[in-house]
Amino acid sequence: MTYSKEHNKSDVLMGRVVKKNFPRLLAAFLLLCFAEVGFAGSAIHEAGFRTNRRPKWVPNEIIVKFKKGLSQDHISRVNRRHGTSVLYTSPFAGFKRIKVPPPKTPKQVVELYNREPDVEYAELNYYAYAFFVPDDPYYYLQWHLYETYAGINIEPAWDITTGDPNVIIAVLDTGVAYENFRGFQRAPDLANTRFVPGYNFIRNNAHANDDDGHGTHITGTIAQSTNNGLDVAGIAFNCSIMPVKVLSRRGEAPYTTIADGIYFAADNGADVINLSLGGPSHSVTLRDAVAYAYGKGVTIVCAAGNEYEEGNPTMYPAAYDDFCIAVGATRYDQTRAYYSTTGSYLDLTAPGGDLNVDQNGDGYYDGILQQTFGSSPRDWDYLWFYQGTSMAAPHVSGIAALLISTGVTGPDAIREALQNSARDLGPDGWDEEYGWGLVDAYAALNYYHIPGDFNYDGSVDFDDLKKLASCWLGNEPLVDIAPAAGDGIINFLDFAGFAESWGRYR
Repeated sequence: MTYSKEHNKSDVLMGRVVKKNFPRLLAAFLLLCFAEVGFAGSAIHEAGFRTNRRPKWVPNEIIVKFKKGLSQDHISRVNRRHGTSVLYTSPFAGFKRIKVPPPKTPKQVVELYNREPDVEYAELNYYAYAFFVPDDPYYYLQWHLYETYAGINIEPAWDITTGDPNVIIAVLDTGVAYENFRGFQRAPDLANTRFVPGYNFIRNNAHANDDDGHGTHITGTIAQSTNNGLDVAGIAFNCSIMPVKVLSRRGEAPYTTIADGIYFAADNGADVINLSLGGPSHSVTLRDAVAYAYGKGVTIVCAAGNEYEEGNPTMYPAAYDDFCIAVGATRYDQTRAYYSTTGSYLDLTAPGGDLNVDQNGDGYYDGILQQTFGSSPRDWDYLWFYQGTSMAAPHVSGIAALLISTGVTGPDAIREALQNSARDLGPDGWDEEYGWGLVDAYAALNYYHIPGDFNYDGSVDFDDLKKLASCWLGNEPLVDIAPAAGDGIINFLDFAGFAESWGRYR
C-alpha cells in the first residue's frame, strides 16, 4: 500500500490537533517553559536550564565493579575499610552503587577503589539527559517521513513492508503511554500499536508508563498506529514496542539505571534499542552494557546529542561506535540542525527539525510531529512538535526494524545497509557533520534486495515471472530492473536481467 501526502493530511485534519483553544494552548506553553525538564535547544536556553548547569554525576555515590570470584565477606571488608556501603547491586552485570560518606567526595573515593587489587573498575555515576525541545501543538504534515528530499522517503518503503510483529524495538526513555493504569492512559494513536512487556527502572515495577511525554513522542515516530484515520503515522507500525522506563519525569537518570535497562532489553528479546538520551562522560558501566547488547545481536541506535553550541562535547553512549549507531539531526533543507552534536563517532543523520524556521512554507515551524500528552498523562487534545537528535534517532530505529522485518539479521548488516544507502550530505563520503548522510528508508530496504524478487520473499520464482509478464503486457514500469537505474520501460533487458537472477537465486 501507499501512504500519500494527501491521505496523511486528511488523517491529521480528522485528528485532535484542530481541537484547541487559546487559553489551554497558552497554559500548556507556559507550563512547558517553566517545567524542570531536561529540554535541549533554544526554548531551554530561554528558561535557563542549560546542560552545563545540571549535575554531571550522582552526589555521594560511585559505581564499583569487583572482580569475579570474590566472596561477599571480602567485598564487605573492602567497603568497611573505606567507610562505604552498598546501595544497589545490578542483577545483570554485578556492578554496585556505593554510598560515599562525608566529608569524602565521589572523585576521591573513585581513586581509592581503583587502587584496590580486587576492583575491576570504579567510576563516577554520571547522569544522562534526554535530548529534545518541545513547542506549541500545531497541525503538521510529517515531512520528515514522506519527503524524498528532506525526509526519510518512507512511502515506497511501506510498499515493501510495514513491519513484523515479531520484531521488537525497545524504547529506553521516560516511559510510554501504552496502558490504562491508575492515572495513566494509553495514547489514542497508539491504540493499534503492539506492545510487549517492559519494565520501569525508576519505580522498579512492571508499569513503564510515561510521566514526561518524551518517550511517547519517540515511540510514535517508530510505531504510531497508522492508516487508522487518526492523527499521525509511524515508520514500523506493525512491529512491536518494548517500553523501558529509565528516565525520570525530569528527563534524567544515572548511568547505572540506563545500563540496567539495556541489559533488560537485550535479555528479553529486543531486536533494536532506541536511546534518545546521553551524557558527556565516558563510563565503563555504560560501555559494557551496550557491548553486551551488541553481542546478543541487538542493533543499538543513539541520539548524537544537542550540545553543539555548548562546546560540542562527545556524548555517550553514542560515541561507543563499535556497538552503537550515532544519529545527528538535519533540518528541512538537509543541513545540520544548529544544535546537533558532531564528531568522529557520528554515523548517520535523520530529520530532527528546527523550530526556529518554516522552510517548507506550510505555515508551521519545522519540528517533528507526533502524538504525546500535554499537561498530564491524560491530556490528549494536541499533537506536538519536538526538535532534537532525540527525534532523529527513532527514524533510524524504525528503519532498522523494517530491515529486520525483511530478514536482514545482525547489527553489522543493519549498519551496512543504513550507511551505504544513505543520501550523502556535505563533503563526499563520511564527515563529522553528517556521518554517511541522511538515512533513506526505501534505499535501505533495497540494499540487499535481489533484482527480480518483486515480492521480497528472498527468491526469484514463478510468482515474480508472472509479475514481470503482467507489467510488460500492461506497459507498467513497476518492475523495471534494467538498466540498474531504470529506463521507464519493460523490455528484453529486463527479461535478460530477470533470467540471470532466476539462474542465481531460484
